[in-house]
Amino acid sequence: MKKLFKALLPLALAATMFAGCAGGSQGGSGDSGSGTAEPTGETIKIGTIYAMSGDKAAIGENILRGIDFAVAEINAQGGVNGRMLEVVRGDHAGDAATGKSEAERLITQEHVDVMMGCHMSTVTEVVAQVCQQYGVPMITAISTLDKLSDEEHKAYDYFFRLCPLNSVYVEDMLKYLKDSSQQTGEEIKTVAIFTDKAAIGQELIRCVNLFAANYGIEVVGEVDYSGGAADLSAQVLALKQMNPDAILCDSYVSDATLFINTLKEQNYKPKMIVAKANGFTDPSFITNLGSAANGVASVVEFNNDLTNGVEINKEFKEQYGVDMNGHSAESYTVVWLFKAAIEKAGSTDGEAVKQALADLVIDGAFEGGRNIVLPYSHIDFAEEYDLAGSKHYRDNTSASVAIAQIQDGEWKTVWPFEFASSKIQYPAPLE
Repeated sequence: MKKLFKALLPLALAATMFAGCAGGSQGGSGDSGSGTAEPTGETIKIGTIYAMSGDKAAIGENILRGIDFAVAEINAQGGVNGRMLEVVRGDHAGDAATGKSEAERLITQEHVDVMMGCHMSTVTEVVAQVCQQYGVPMITAISTLDKLSDEEHKAYDYFFRLCPLNSVYVEDMLKYLKDSSQQTGEEIKTVAIFTDKAAIGQELIRCVNLFAANYGIEVVGEVDYSGGAADLSAQVLALKQMNPDAILCDSYVSDATLFINTLKEQNYKPKMIVAKANGFTDPSFITNLGSAANGVASVVEFNNDLTNGVEINKEFKEQYGVDMNGHSAESYTVVWLFKAAIEKAGSTDGEAVKQALADLVIDGAFEGGRNIVLPYSHIDFAEEYDLAGSKHYRDNTSASVAIAQIQDGEWKTVWPFEFASSKIQYPAPLE
């Protein structure tokens, strides 16, 4: 069967590229059956809202690759309950108001059955509001802002989150700093934070300050900037004067690239840089910087040397010419979650799919698909749970991350040590 999937995949991918450009029949007809049923003419529409233009388009492009790859796989084996999946794209261009109008368009004009988005948490929040209003199930593959699932958003019961929250990312970053001394022989005692002034960056600051003392780490400074910066010289100079043992950062890809180039221009080589994924793990980051990126470490939701990811990454890279990363792996996984939920519901009715998602449990592998390709083997959405003293809702509480470091132009998993393919390069060469 796997050989058949691979043979059909290029054709299915080609079809997927054109699917979002054409209208189609409205979903929600309440059909039932298994994924091996004969295909019908009516598609199941997945709405996607990511940046397809503007300075964050590179992130959106890679996310959409993961979605297209999953849709092609599923369609190659007969679709979902005998219906093909169709991707209908929306472009938020990095703007929340645009995201809101795109969500309304996809729901009221394109009649999408489910929604994915939006990689910027501020956009995700407003799109979730629209989906709640219209009763359209939504999963965010990537948006990590803690508050998206807090008490204020308890009533958003059509909204689910696959990825770890910022709190989980950041605490794992601090655990890595603490554990790194086992290999480097030097303890990390001080950190500085470099990040965007946007909500996602301010969340990094909040979470580091929340957890740092638990790991014996002092925050010696916070340096932020406005996204899409043209010059980061003043920020880098401030970091250089602070001279922390490590810099923790979160930036979109254009700013992440400029940051590393500015370090080089000012001849400043921090011993350790650890990013909270985002633009640092975008495929264009290494391409843009070449050897200057060597030594940068990041949280990763996926890496091509993780056991579960080797096979799919090989196929993905053959198709797109770049490695799968956390963004594309998580978006790929969400498509399979929607498949499982719609099959469980026996319908594309919003209420039925919402309930199926709430009850869904994936252990190890998707039925008819692969093992979970992320660095964990269980997925379910907790109705309610406690995180750092606050209630949260409908998050995948099994989500976890690893740390990878760029070594010789490639991401190598370095932590947790039992899953690592390489040892930490210290200090970071940045050359």
